[in-house]
Amino acid sequence: MNLSIFNSNAGLKGTKKYFAGACLFILAIFLFDRGLFYLLSTLENNFYPRTEFEKQFELFVKDKKFSTLILGTSRAYEGIHPYYIEKRLNQKAFKESCQGKGPKYSYYFYKVYKKYCGIPRVVLYGVDYFIYNITSDPKWMARFDAYDADKSINYFSSPLLLVKYKKKIDNFINNFMIRLTGKSAADDTAREFIAFQEYKGGDNEKKDLVLEPGAKFARQKFLPSPGIEGDYFEKLLAELDRDGATVILVALPDYIGTLKTNHQQYLFVEHLKEFHEKYKNVHVFDYSRPGAFPTKIPEYFNDGGYGRTNSHLSKKGARVFNKTLAKDLEKYYK
Repeated sequence: MNLSIFNSNAGLKGTKKYFAGACLFILAIFLFDRGLFYLLSTLENNFYPRTEFEKQFELFVKDKKFSTLILGTSRAYEGIHPYYIEKRLNQKAFKESCQGKGPKYSYYFYKVYKKYCGIPRVVLYGVDYFIYNITSDPKWMARFDAYDADKSINYFSSPLLLVKYKKKIDNFINNFMIRLTGKSAADDTAREFIAFQEYKGGDNEKKDLVLEPGAKFARQKFLPSPGIEGDYFEKLLAELDRDGATVILVALPDYIGTLKTNHQQYLFVEHLKEFHEKYKNVHVFDYSRPGAFPTKIPEYFNDGGYGRTNSHLSKKGARVFNKTLAKDLEKYYK
């Protein structure tokens, strides 16, 4: 008997068996990934309730006259307040900025706003350094029919969909857990309208500020347009330009550590100024510069710092900031 041939055949059979096992393992992971992702996607698509948002909005704004619309994410929510605009400029502002309300949300909300309130005289848009990396939260987008367009997903766009859409899945699970503990803001629209207009900022007792840079800290590049929702930002500005509204793109203050973390701030501001050149009624207020706002005072911020890309004004900081903002806005109402 030729042992070399026997060993060769045995080795070949072992290799084939190993290869077949590896293929089955990969197939099992692939099927598990698609199956679980499909289950989570189906749950998400049926999770967010269809609220009567437009009807509630119409009831709230009835017989009210707003000259100003405030848009943006949580940084604008903490930084720009209708109270100060009315107090210092005698102008009523409607605030619709909040975490998870990215450019896509702002675009569709403006269509509803214009339908019932008319074209605003001034629009303040709090623009974040990471604006092109923002995804509008489905819990807000469910207010509009446009949410249905997000349900189509290419199941062959990635080897592992659970990894590719991890941020989306994490957000859904977080919203699901909030729903278990009680109502979310998206479920109580009427109360939200009132709360947003009256809010004057908040103080985080446990400030999450990194005051020292340490040996090394991560830096964040500026993600250029269009990113995730940049097309909607452009569409919103184009529509506001056609409507003749004055648009102020507000680069809100960051704590000095965050400002140095977002080290391409100059590219961000230069990009915003391109909109000023493109649209005659778009203007840029850059308060991200240390000279424009005291960015080194920790009491003016609730979070941020070295290695942190996000920074929110405290109640005290917002009071100081809104005084400057109102002064700079005054000429646009004359």
